[in-house]
Amino acid sequence: MSYYFTPILLQEDKNVDVAKLEGEATVSAMADLVGGIRTLTLDREAGRYVLNCPEAQPAQVGWEEKTAEEINAVYPGLIQGV
Repeated sequence: MSYYFTPILLQEDKNVDVAKLEGEATVSAMADLVGGIRTLTLDREAGRYVLNCPEAQPAQVGWEEKTAEEINAVYPGLIQGV
């Protein structure tokens, strides 16, 4: 499993999508997601999702791979057993 900080895209209906970068634009990455992804948190203030992804999920442009320790440094206790 891999952990990522991903950009978010706020839709007109106020829903929030996992996003990726395409050139200068932030676009929805929903069509590129595989099954088995867990959303650990949505941080609207920081403009990101924290995801736990299976190895079958390739990182998208703009995603930052993180370790469990790095995530817990920002969000204490989010990932248990680390």
